[in-house]
Amino acid sequence: MSEDIFNFLSKSDSVGSDYVRLQDNDKRSVRLLSKPVTGYELFCDGKPVRWSPEAPRPEHAISDERPKKFLAFVVWEYDTESGGDGRIKVWSFTQRSIIDQMAMLFRDDHWTAYELVIVRQGKGMDTKYNLTGVKRPVEENLIAFAQEASKYIDLSKLYTGENPFIEDLPELSVEQVKQDKGNLPF
Repeated sequence: MSEDIFNFLSKSDSVGSDYVRLQDNDKRSVRLLSKPVTGYELFCDGKPVRWSPEAPRPEHAISDERPKKFLAFVVWEYDTESGGDGRIKVWSFTQRSIIDQMAMLFRDDHWTAYELVIVRQGKGMDTKYNLTGVKRPVEENLIAFAQEASKYIDLSKLYTGENPFIEDLPELSVEQVKQDKGNLPF
């Protein structure tokens, strides 16, 4: 009983969000389901202000910080902790280490060839991210959703600060292939 309490307390509450959010020591698995939206981002009054690479910096984007390049994707976030299905989410990030690791991973293969595993360690300026790819085929129902994702999610709304979710998402179920370690010969 007490183990269940500590497991509950140690879990991140960000699972219910429509966005992939990583806390210290989080490990998440995602599958990219869209082409990225790219641009520049900086925070003003605690909120992100984004604009496309072709657009001028918005007049209200007043900050002492330098704008960062960002990428945003529609993703399937696997539920690896409780063994549930997972959810469709938006993953937006500016971390150079993730961008560089993606560029290396996708140099030889299309980005749909990989399930991505992201690990965050540390807090504040001491935060480190690691991204690895697990090469395996994308699930058929995720391909079907990706073909009609624009009905539900418009990532270009991130440029105007609007909610990119334009319709309620359909119910999806994805079975993640798990290896039976009991059948291994070693």
